[in-house]
Amino acid sequence: MRIDLSLVKTIGSGLNRPEGVMALDDGSLVAADAQGRVARVGPDGATTFYGHVGGAPNGLCIDDAGNVVIANIGNGQVQSLGPNGRHEILLTEAEGERITSPNFPFIDSKHRLWVSNSTARPDAQKAIEQPAPDGAIVLYEQGQARIVARELYFANGVALDQDEKFFYVAETMTRRVVRFGIAADGRLLDREVYGPDPLGDLGFPDGIAFDEAGSLWVTFPAWNAVGYITPNRELVMALEDPERKVFKRPTNICFGGPGRRTAFIGSLNGTSIPYFQAPHPGMKLIHQS
Repeated sequence: MRIDLSLVKTIGSGLNRPEGVMALDDGSLVAADAQGRVARVGPDGATTFYGHVGGAPNGLCIDDAGNVVIANIGNGQVQSLGPNGRHEILLTEAEGERITSPNFPFIDSKHRLWVSNSTARPDAQKAIEQPAPDGAIVLYEQGQARIVARELYFANGVALDQDEKFFYVAETMTRRVVRFGIAADGRLLDREVYGPDPLGDLGFPDGIAFDEAGSLWVTFPAWNAVGYITPNRELVMALEDPERKVFKRPTNICFGGPGRRTAFIGSLNGTSIPYFQAPHPGMKLIHQS
């Protein structure tokens, strides 16, 4: 299904690299901001900032208490930022290995926190310029962090399906999405490619999120496009913006608004949040009612 680019609107202002974005039930948004803080965008577009978390906040998720969990790729910390602006560091290592580039966090219904670590190298840019299978997935539960998948070429956005049987990760530098089965103890098993391999000449996937129809939405910053992988594992390009009229290297996608029918897009170069009406509601996340 193609969506007319003219139907895409924007909300918020003054954002700096809003890589991650999440929608709240009250109609507001929270977004990462590269100045070591988080932005809060009201339903009317009014934008304020809070928190002093340092680094460069990247992907975000929200726990069931309303705290923003931040994968801070700039300082190698996974953080929890409360509504009062205070934060705590949840983890910086797993199994004695430093988490150098936490990219995206996801909390499932069992309150387990999954985090992609894009590369083991201290400079994430090097992992883009010189790809190597040194990315990993970290599982954090009951105060303990362990590595449950390795050998990923720049592990990026992550998601679980509605039944939480499978774990998905955007493997950016191979231009594909990878899927694992989830064992009862959280181990990731039976790795396979999900969807086309590769996703296209410019198909370097960044963020991923499911809708209720079972389609996995994918953002493509190099393509400046947003598409989705159908349950039949076919890629449909929903929106392409080669002239960067609205999208400014899109990175993450979330769903909110009435019935979770509105898709909101994070970006590397945007100063606001693009949004559009999706064909199906987004899959409900742990913080959504």
